[in-house]
Amino acid sequence: MPPTIRDDAVWVTWERQTRNRSASDYFNVPLYEVIEEGPGRASRYIRSTLRTIAIVGKQKPRYFFAQNPSIVLAVLAITLKPWRKFKVIIDAHNAGIHGPENGSRFLPRINRFVIRKADAVIVTNPELAEFITSCGGTPIILPDPLPNLERKMAPVECGGKKKIKAFCITSWSEDEPYREILEAASAFTDEVEFFFSGNHKKIRSLRTNTIPSNVHLLGFIDENAFHDHLFSADFCIDMTKRSDCMVCGAYESISAEKPVILSDTPVQRRYFSKGAVFSQNTAQDIKHAIDQMVNGLEPMRQDAVDLKKEILERETSQRAILLSQIQQL
Repeated sequence: MPPTIRDDAVWVTWERQTRNRSASDYFNVPLYEVIEEGPGRASRYIRSTLRTIAIVGKQKPRYFFAQNPSIVLAVLAITLKPWRKFKVIIDAHNAGIHGPENGSRFLPRINRFVIRKADAVIVTNPELAEFITSCGGTPIILPDPLPNLERKMAPVECGGKKKIKAFCITSWSEDEPYREILEAASAFTDEVEFFFSGNHKKIRSLRTNTIPSNVHLLGFIDENAFHDHLFSADFCIDMTKRSDCMVCGAYESISAEKPVILSDTPVQRRYFSKGAVFSQNTAQDIKHAIDQMVNGLEPMRQDAVDLKKEILERETSQRAILLSQIQQL
């Protein structure tokens, strides 16, 4: 039997995020999604803090997993550590390591404080692990476990004659080349329909009247609708300007057995060794990648199926090793 920490651990997040669900399930750790909504950020933080403290008081964990971001949750975990005598394991996304692109200089300093004080920091790749070590932290490398996705809705149709469907997984953040993807999409009006997820309205400079006719801005969609667009797509696109980031959409695409276009970085090229087309973050290169995907769609689909099988086998073989690392903290 592989080692287990289920009865001694809790995993807390202050948002709904696929990585937390798949990673906590991978370690067989109970997940607590503390979701507080309503106006007033300070009020939400206070309510989330009180609920988290109540979880700790009731469960009395030996291992406390916390997502960063939220940086407030991460600092709370570090603050509670000496009082509750648990080990703190921070699951750090890129913004929980370097800070957001448009954030203050103060946030990276807090992140480094959390990295030093945590017993371990979970990251997705060796490049981020090196950074954690340089900050005085202890890294554990865990690429996103493939999520167990389920399609619950009826198929989404593009309308009109059947075209290839591309699902663009976007959050409209500064690290995403969404303008370049939009420009590239305009070259495929007769072949491909592009569906963009995420709240595009936060980009005030985005003029929807200039959007190509084959581009559909979905806005914020719930989980069921997201999964349905994912499963009904012929391929996906998820790109980033961060050189050490492994995008969540890549894991979701492969889990749904869909080939995906990704930014050409060493960390992603190494992990997604098949079922992916890699591109620089320019409109011209993205256009070339889309053309390559469209012309090789059938073998790319099979590559995505094969990669999913390989990753699942790899995850199974590595689980006991990672659990042992945590138990030795």
